[in-house]
Amino acid sequence: MSAGFTNVGDSRKQVEDRRNVLACMGVAAAAILVVWPFADLGYGDDVAYAHVALTLSRTGHLVYDGWEAAMLMQHAYWGAIFIRVFGFSFVCLRFSTLPFALGAIGFSYLLVRRAGLPPASAVFVTLVLGLSPLFVPLSTSYMTDVPGLFFYVASLYSLIRATDWPIGKKQYVWLTLGILAGLVGGTGRQVVWLVPLIVLPYVAWVRRQDLRFAIVSMASWILTLGCIVAVMSWFVRQPYIVPQPSLLGELERALARPGLELNLLARFVLMLLFVCSPAALPLAFQACQDIWRGTQTAKVFVGTLLFAVLSAVMIRPSLASIPWLYGTFNWEGMIGVEPLPGRPVVLTRPVRAICALAVYFVCCVLARELLAPRDLARRLGYPPRDHKDSSLALTAMSLVSFAYIALVLMRAVDLDIYDRYLLLLIPWASTMLLRGCGEDEKAKRTIRRTMPYAWALLAVLAAYAILGTEDLWSLGRARIAALKKLESAGVPRTAIDGAFECNSWTQLLATGRMNSRWVTNPPGAYRPGLSQTPSVVPTYRLEYEPTPETVPTDFGSVSYFSALPPFHKQVRIDRILSASGGGH
Repeated sequence: MSAGFTNVGDSRKQVEDRRNVLACMGVAAAAILVVWPFADLGYGDDVAYAHVALTLSRTGHLVYDGWEAAMLMQHAYWGAIFIRVFGFSFVCLRFSTLPFALGAIGFSYLLVRRAGLPPASAVFVTLVLGLSPLFVPLSTSYMTDVPGLFFYVASLYSLIRATDWPIGKKQYVWLTLGILAGLVGGTGRQVVWLVPLIVLPYVAWVRRQDLRFAIVSMASWILTLGCIVAVMSWFVRQPYIVPQPSLLGELERALARPGLELNLLARFVLMLLFVCSPAALPLAFQACQDIWRGTQTAKVFVGTLLFAVLSAVMIRPSLASIPWLYGTFNWEGMIGVEPLPGRPVVLTRPVRAICALAVYFVCCVLARELLAPRDLARRLGYPPRDHKDSSLALTAMSLVSFAYIALVLMRAVDLDIYDRYLLLLIPWASTMLLRGCGEDEKAKRTIRRTMPYAWALLAVLAAYAILGTEDLWSLGRARIAALKKLESAGVPRTAIDGAFECNSWTQLLATGRMNSRWVTNPPGAYRPGLSQTPSVVPTYRLEYEPTPETVPTDFGSVSYFSALPPFHKQVRIDRILSASGGGH
């Protein structure tokens, strides 16, 4: 694999890129192995996805179970293949994600190289993604996020490669691969369709001098759109799916609530900056230097912003905390309290405050760039010596990224948004931050001086990602041991509240359906007044400590060791005082 430079004859650069791709893949694979994700238990929503894949492998039919907003077509068939070959287990499905995780790492490196980053910076950005607290836990799950990321970056890279001069058979092969990656990936996670829908018209425009290529690109766009409409028409008619609101309706509701949209945008940007903070460090340092040596206007502007932020924090201390978006990265460890009620807090208040204030400071400093937008645009568009077409790749990435952000913010009016949605944006945002430093000698000196600190910050985030994910799967093995202890004593799974993943799997095995309030087809599928898992009527609950609702039992607890403090933890088996409700 090569990044596809203009000077394609330079085999030395191609060899270096291949070596870097393999090195990044190796680091990501090592991180996944270190967390030791061997626990036969689901991860969040992938319980429902696993049930779809299991049903498909047994019956040959794609049947939804009331929990799916994603189409899951590609995802379910891929999982079903692994089930047929290796037999069903959550561990098996978890490792079906590994090829996509490593492929996403490889294509991300090649993509950011095309966007103009030198090899060392491209390795850095790729590891900002591959070792992030979002990527590591999701790469050890059967969630759709990492496979979606793979098809997203593969489609982007292939379509960008199709624009290489001179246009020939090779470019049409890249065009076909990009379209297929986008189409297939979208049948698993629909957002991947944004890539061919947006990039195909763009590549047709930038290579409009070659009329045949432009016509083929636009014809491919029409064919792609037709395929998407046909597949979506099939999907929306399926029973037991979570129906998707219309884009026009979401846009109208978003415009009617601008305050909510601004709040969501601020939280989205803050969380994205946090996960990309190692890549932001050089630009933040350079901005600090420019402010110190710059005009009084810049100093007053940034000082006013800092004063406003500190005032807001003093008025509302809760603002001095992370995360701004929840889902994967939480105070209590990966996925928060969902795997076990009462999990101890890992990220204490002082740690959260330091992280939040640091991100606010970086935001205020980087806002100085708003005073010189032309200078920033010049630095972002500066053509590196080894790749003169980097602006094309960066523009394509930016177009898709902005469309994706707009789509997510519109969807937030009706549906929850989670931090894992940021995965698709990390390579682009990190590249923009590093490219924002520029290419002149001053920028190179700044990058050389700050990169050791940036690598150190990346190491801190990577350590938390790895240790936090190891903690999650250590907890998973302890939960399985506690479940087996109860089952060996004759307690049925329907009488055990084992938290969301366990309860959902029990419900799906019992009825094949979740009791989801979002399901409208068939009518009456949702049963109001019952929990999401009405088959689970618990007598026992797995938890970290007893609550006012529970009392200890003779079953005691299952102890386990975690890499995060407190190092010695437990899963208690307690009895529920009033066993009269659903599970989760």
